[in-house]
Amino acid sequence: MPRRGPFRRLWAALTTARGFRRLTAVNMVLLWFILPSGAFVRLTGSGLGCTKWPLCTDGQIIPASNHHAWIEYSNRIASAIIIVIAIVAAIAAFKAIGSIRATKVGAVVAAVGSVGQIPLGAITVIFDLHPLLVASHFVLSLIALSGGVVAFLGADDVVHRIARAWSRRPTLLAVLWSAALSTAIVTGVLVTSAGPHSGDPKVIKRFGMLNDAAYVHVRAVFALLLVAILVGWLMRGRTDDRGLIVPALLFIPAFVAQVILGEVQWYTQLPWATVWMHVAVAGIVWTLGTVIAWRLAHPIVRRDT
Repeated sequence: MPRRGPFRRLWAALTTARGFRRLTAVNMVLLWFILPSGAFVRLTGSGLGCTKWPLCTDGQIIPASNHHAWIEYSNRIASAIIIVIAIVAAIAAFKAIGSIRATKVGAVVAAVGSVGQIPLGAITVIFDLHPLLVASHFVLSLIALSGGVVAFLGADDVVHRIARAWSRRPTLLAVLWSAALSTAIVTGVLVTSAGPHSGDPKVIKRFGMLNDAAYVHVRAVFALLLVAILVGWLMRGRTDDRGLIVPALLFIPAFVAQVILGEVQWYTQLPWATVWMHVAVAGIVWTLGTVIAWRLAHPIVRRDT
């Protein structure tokens, strides 16, 4: 029997149940990583460090010795790596042992969302970092991250031999939770669009009024808090589902940290480093919130031990 090459062995390892779960875990973490990575480009004023796409400048793939160019170029390299891994995970989802429908759909959403960043990134550069395009860039990253989270959750259930199914009432609660979470995050993105960090010091563009955007965002966050309390109260009977309870408990300190960072950045005139931490934690809040929504709508119906 001929020996398999290294790539075949790697592929065989990635399409086992545990190997695929590791792949989706890496994919999920990288899809989160691109959020603070992209924010770092914007907040350091490096959004137009590379003025061309896919080249950095006219006739140059490698940027000149300019730190703004290297920051933007490094983010492009990171994005390319993440896109490749997301595509590999999407293909592996259809080959992995025991892969379920949710995993396949989630992996495809993550891959399509990641690939979609390529033309959107090009358009954003062409239109000199229009705030709504930059915001769309971020929102698309959140969608891709949600897909990566769902893919990981499905793969994790396969490894632990847990079967889940839609349940009507929990699904309605999950929809309410998702709506509140999305509103809080998107209004936060619009605050950034109205703020002082345009992405390039020579291109000062705003969308809306900062005070008005912040006013709406604060109330959206308060609404999320109320919904979180409601969700916590109604799911108190699901204490046997660690896949739901643990993320819910982790959500609490992440949410508190996010609120504190939001207050600090506002009263210190939005320093870029604090805003960057706010974005990074927002990605964690979104990830945990996605886990809660998915697991909330999919109670356990069977455990195979």
